[in-house]
Amino acid sequence: MNAAQFLLSLIDASNGTIQGRTLLQKRAFFVSLLSGVDSGLGFDAYYYGPYSSTLDNTVAQLKNLDFVDEDDTPFGIISGGFEMRRYDYKLTPQGNEVVEKLRKTEEYKRIRDSVQKIEAAGNPNYFELSIAAKAFFILRKQRRPMSTEEIKREAEKFHWEIQPQSLEKAVTFLQRLGLTKGGEKN
Repeated sequence: MNAAQFLLSLIDASNGTIQGRTLLQKRAFFVSLLSGVDSGLGFDAYYYGPYSSTLDNTVAQLKNLDFVDEDDTPFGIISGGFEMRRYDYKLTPQGNEVVEKLRKTEEYKRIRDSVQKIEAAGNPNYFELSIAAKAFFILRKQRRPMSTEEIKREAEKFHWEIQPQSLEKAVTFLQRLGLTKGGEKN
C-alpha cells in the first residue's frame, strides 16, 4: 500500500475526518505501527514528536488531485502577532470513490482495526498523542525498559519538553495499545 492509499484509508477509518495536522501525523504514526502496513512514511524526530515529510507531501498531492479537502480554522493570535490555525482533513466525493475500492483490501481492514484500537485505548487528543508518540519513539530507540524520568531526560535531547503528568498518561495509553511494559510489542 502506498502513502496515498494509506492516508485515504486512515482518514476514512477515522470517521471520514481528522482535525489537525499534528493529530494526522501522530495518528498515522501509531496506525502504521499497530497495523504493520508499510506505506513508506518514514517518521523522524521533529518538534512535536515523530514526523513524516512524506505524509505532508502526500496530503498536498491528495489535495491537488481533489481526493482530500483541507479546511483551515483560525483560533487566535499568539505572541508576536502570529495567527494560529487548525487544519482539518476530510475525503472529497472523489476520495470516497477511491476508498470504496480500498475498503476491500486486507491493509484497509488492518488500518481500520488499528484506528479502533486507538479509540478504545482512550482516543487521545493531538497533544496527548504527541506525548505518547514521543515516549514511544524514545523507548523504541533505547530498546530497553525506562522510567518516566529517564524518558523525560531523553526527550530533552530532542528539545521535547514533557510534563510528568502528561508522560504518565502517555505511558498508560501505550500500555493499553500493548506497545510498552505490561504488554510489550517491540
